Amino acid sequence: MDVKLVVFDLDGTLVGAPKPFAELKEELKSRLSEMGIPEETLGDLTPMYENLLRISRETGRDFGELYSILVELEVERIGDSFLFEGVLDVLEFLRERGIEMAIMTRSSREATLKALEMHGIREYFRIISTRDDVPPEELKPNAGQLRRIIDSFGTEPTKVLVVGDHGYDILPAKELGTLSVMITGHTAGRMSFSVDSTPDFEVQDMKGLLFLLENILDTYVVVPAYNEEKTLGSVLDDLLRYFRREEIVVVNDGSKDRTREIARSKGVHVLTHLVNRGLGGALGTGIAYALRRKARLILTFDADGQHLVSDALRVMKPVAEGGADFAVGSRLRGDTSQMPFVKRFGNFVLDAITAVFARKYVSDSQSGLRCLSRECASKIRITCDRYAVSSEIIIEAARNRCRIVEVPIRAVYTEYSMKKGTNILEGVKIALNLLFDKLR
Repeated sequence: MDVKLVVFDLDGTLVGAPKPFAELKEELKSRLSEMGIPEETLGDLTPMYENLLRISRETGRDFGELYSILVELEVERIGDSFLFEGVLDVLEFLRERGIEMAIMTRSSREATLKALEMHGIREYFRIISTRDDVPPEELKPNAGQLRRIIDSFGTEPTKVLVVGDHGYDILPAKELGTLSVMITGHTAGRMSFSVDSTPDFEVQDMKGLLFLLENILDTYVVVPAYNEEKTLGSVLDDLLRYFRREEIVVVNDGSKDRTREIARSKGVHVLTHLVNRGLGGALGTGIAYALRRKARLILTFDADGQHLVSDALRVMKPVAEGGADFAVGSRLRGDTSQMPFVKRFGNFVLDAITAVFARKYVSDSQSGLRCLSRECASKIRITCDRYAVSSEIIIEAARNRCRIVEVPIRAVYTEYSMKKGTNILEGVKIALNLLFDKLR
């Protein structure tokens, strides 16, 4: 994937502290009460900074006076902080890959710099954005703070990865269209309230984050293409929003039109079959190439425009996180409103036949959107040149004990894509090919 910038949260992500934020909030509340601020005015103080602004407006008390108490408590708390295990490994890995890093935190600048200097990690970050550096209305979970960071680096949002432990980190990432990772296992340093949000990826700790980064930064996309001049350009443009040109492999399967020229014009890697070998031949060539290039993850993505890149990221998720070896994007588990009945019925029949040989039922065995780990892909032997390869890959993955999961996706059907893929006659051929092949 083409990640140029990683933006880290601080508390609960890189550092933790024995004193939880709930205790810090009670200390702040006690200090404010001693100043004569009524209990009903104080309220819950969640979140603390925004409530200090409110209290200042309601009481006429100087905000600087109130705010200095919070900063004092934060700096004192940071004095007992610790670096989570594995943080230095992650930061060194990113630096070696030439990826820029930044901090985006709701902490004060004084507490933030103390934490970074205490733990010897300040040098890794070109930009350190704290709540003192942005107007209150831009502070995360609002998107302004993250937007300022991205603009400072001159990077497209889709090339940015935000790493945090709280919904306040994920919400601005979602709004701006960046990738996001939630660290779920860090409790020390996490804010005392929760916010519902869905990140692109989830990991338990820094060890899991390093594993995820290694996977997504070495992901290859295999795009089999036969006479796809009408759609290939836009498909590649979508993929290039998230993936590097050298990671996208178009297998030009003996096309008679401008497929090869269009692919080359986008700067992606193009492999060409002199004669049309079929989907199986194209996938076999592309997967073999990706394995030779040391790919850790391999995505397969149709060239006819029926897949969404957002769905490709969702299909990547379980494999990238290490929870599966092979993920299939299932149109039957997603929105089927655009899927013609004849395709649903044909898929059902082929799913049943595939399940007989694989001894595992997959609801959309013919899906062209898949993600395979390097280990799983290296065990799969492709012998079918044509459409039967979709069933064969699942059979091979199951036979080799790859952990298989399904991820709901939405297929985009157009008049053009409807002419592609399997039909009833092709389905009969697939069934017979599988039968003959497996009975040999």
